Amino acid sequence: MSQPTQHYFIEEYSEGTILFEQGEDGKRVYVVQRGMVEIRRSVKGQEALLALLGPGDFCGEMAIINERPRSAKAMIREDAELLVLDSDFFLELFHKDAEIAGRVARIMSQRLDHANRWLEVLLFKDPSERLIHSLRLVIEEQSETNYAERRGAVYVPLTLRELADRAGVTREQAIDMVERLAGDGLITSASAVDIDGPGYVVAEADLLLDFLGVSSHGSNPHAANGTA
Repeated sequence: MSQPTQHYFIEEYSEGTILFEQGEDGKRVYVVQRGMVEIRRSVKGQEALLALLGPGDFCGEMAIINERPRSAKAMIREDAELLVLDSDFFLELFHKDAEIAGRVARIMSQRLDHANRWLEVLLFKDPSERLIHSLRLVIEEQSETNYAERRGAVYVPLTLRELADRAGVTREQAIDMVERLAGDGLITSASAVDIDGPGYVVAEADLLLDFLGVSSHGSNPHAANGTA
């Protein structure tokens, strides 16, 4: 911890440290300065990875603004340095600074939509379905981010562990499904096509969506609530 004040301070956290648990009261907001934080949520006994937060991202704001218990768990994924703000100071900034309030509101809305999409995946009982629909959702998000149609090759920048975590399946289940997709020529590792980064490349996104039995306008069963 360095240069503490009454309302905010910077603190270093080691990998594996839990910042807060799902269901806890919200007392602090965390802004990532260095490292990575993962957001996880448990639904019907299945815990899944909802988001990975890096420098410039923040978490913990929703419970404070809505005055409700934490809707997810936050844990340090890589050794990190965080700016920690107490709830009173954060709310003062939120209510007095229109620019900050607007940015927080936009991000909260985006996160709510993102979380609901991922939580819908967990409603599928079969592990293979959850993983395949997780991959479908990543493709949709990549297409939205890049303002492109889901045609042709799509790079999915998730490691096997991250894909399994998001789908709430074991590593072995993820390996089995990835091998099946690779065997059908629908997916290949990023390294095999000389991409300098983790993840996979879907050779033809539309064919993969057909394989999943999901149209580009399809939807999953509804899930409620948002982020921490």
